[in-house]
This record gives sequence, C-alpha cells and structure tokens, in this order.
Amino acid sequence: MALALLHSLALGSVQRSVLITDGGSACMKSMLSAAGLRVVERHLSVAELAAGSLAEHDAVIVRSATTLDAGAIAAGAAGALRVIGRAGVGVDNIDVAAARHSGCWVLNTAGASTGSVVELTVAHLLGAARRVSYADRQLRSGVWAKGKLGGHELRGKRLGLVGFGAIARGVAAAATALGMEVHATSPSASQAEASALGVTLQPGLDELFSTCTHVSLHCELNAQTAHAVCARRLGLMPSIAPDGTACGSHLINLARGGIVDEDAAADALRDGTLASYSADVFCTEPLPAVSRLLGCDGFVGTPHVGGETAEAQERVGSQLARAVIAALQGDVPKDGVVCNPRIEEAELLLS
Repeated sequence: MALALLHSLALGSVQRSVLITDGGSACMKSMLSAAGLRVVERHLSVAELAAGSLAEHDAVIVRSATTLDAGAIAAGAAGALRVIGRAGVGVDNIDVAAARHSGCWVLNTAGASTGSVVELTVAHLLGAARRVSYADRQLRSGVWAKGKLGGHELRGKRLGLVGFGAIARGVAAAATALGMEVHATSPSASQAEASALGVTLQPGLDELFSTCTHVSLHCELNAQTAHAVCARRLGLMPSIAPDGTACGSHLINLARGGIVDEDAAADALRDGTLASYSADVFCTEPLPAVSRLLGCDGFVGTPHVGGETAEAQERVGSQLARAVIAALQGDVPKDGVVCNPRIEEAELLLS
C-alpha cells in the first residue's frame, strides 16, 4: 500500500474521527487506524442522529441498519461531518440530495460484493427448483417426504432479470451455463451488451413477467420500482416453461424489499399463483415475526446476507477504507463515488 495512503490525518493536535455504526471488517478498521484516524464503533438511535451526534465525527460508515435522513445529515454537517461511507451498494438509506446540499461526500462499495450476491441468487434459484428448504423442514419434523417433493431442472426454463447491472449480468452468465434462457429489462441496458451474453431484452416489466417462469430482481428501490412487483404482475407469470415442464412460477429478490408487495407475494403463494418466493431483503428488516410470508411453505428467506462472505467483506472493507481516507485527505476516491461535493460546488458557482 502506498505510503501516502497511510500518512497521519491528524490536524495539529486534533485527530480526525470515523464513526462506524453497523460494524465492519477488521481490515477496514485497521486501515483507517493505520492512516491516523480515530475509529469509533457505536450504533446511534434515530434520536441521537437527529440531535447531531454525527457532528462529532469527520466521517461516518453505515450499512443497511442505519438510515441517514436529511435532518441527521444536516445536523452532522453543521459540525465536522464531511464524508458518508456506505459499506455496500444501495444508498436508499442515505438522503443523497441532502448530503449534496450539505457538502458531504457519499461513497459506496459498488462491485465489491457482486460475486457473492450472484452466487446467493443462484443458490436461491437451485433451492427453489429442488425445494431444498421445504425438504429440510419436513425431514427435521420427522417426515420422510420422498415422492412428495418433486422439483424441476433449471435447464430449459426462462429466467427474467429486472435490472441489468453487474450482478444481473453475473446471474445471466451463471443461468446460461445451467441451460436457462435468459431475458432482462432495464432502461439502461444496451442491446449490444445483452446480445454478447445471449440475453433477450424485453421492453418493460409486463412483457418480462408474462414471458418468464422465473424472475430475479436486481434493480434499485426508487419511486418507479417501489411495489413494482404487485399482484397484477405476479398473475402474468406463466407456470409452464418453454420446454413444457409445469414448473410453476418463481420469484427471487436480492435487490430491496420494497420492490415487492409482500402481502401480494404471500397471497400469491397461498393461492398457487407463485410456487416460490425466495428473498434476502424485506420491506422491514429484521423481518417481523408477524410477517405473513413466514406462514407460507413456498417462502424461503435469508437475513440480508447477499454480501456476507469472507471474501466480499474483505473487499468491501478495504475499498471503503481507501475511499474514506482519500476523501478526508482532500483527494478524489478512485472507486464508489456517489456524490462528489466538489463537482456540486463547481456547478453551483457556474450556474
């Protein structure tokens, strides 16, 4: 590692501080400390954030458990806060517009956990096809359900991808290797990029859902995608695959919980519209014990662990540490810049 990256970031006798609210890898913490930063680990309540607790720190690093709204960011930026780091990709828990207005960097770790999320998506695809989770529950309850747990192969089935970023493209490559026919829809997808992977682009969600027996979500949560997967669209999905297999309809969500109307998904599981719903993300996290999904045999859930592999966490930690250090040094980070206050300030001066 370059010596410049590790030089002290202390200003006079005042040492700069980085607050980590939701935990982080040992690698990240050691890199920040080695750069002369004071590392503080503490989860803040909503009331503490609103009261300006972030103002004591030059940078804050969050995961999905902490939400930084406009009030929390403004209160922090009124003091020392200048850098917001997101250990992950999605920044829907950070008010980026407020950060921009307050002159704060917003950094994420795009790409660091891509491989891990791709692999978990494939695990959910295979698990749903062979009903692995349900078979395990039956076995543990003393039921030898052989003969009642018929599954299906993925070969010859049609997979629809909502979104076509790095994760979706990785899933497309894996699914193609398993013999699936892959379709996708995304406003930013290029035909050339799709064709190179053997993917058929669909013009919109309705066309995708009405074409594919298996759909996997890999898009952002925003005003356009909130509850985009609703009862009507679930009802469009075919239950018979192009190869003639009556495999049922299967939905996988490793994007964001709010994209799926969870009540509609529960209804679809109960009435047979959906054969399975596999999710790693939920509207409310942790998933409430009263969630209707938990009473559905076709539901399989994991607790937002898409990026929770040793390799991904090492990459997330080192990438974010480098970016935070660079921003506090006055440099432009090489990776993961969501909001650059220098550009925003220049635009204001020129307007």
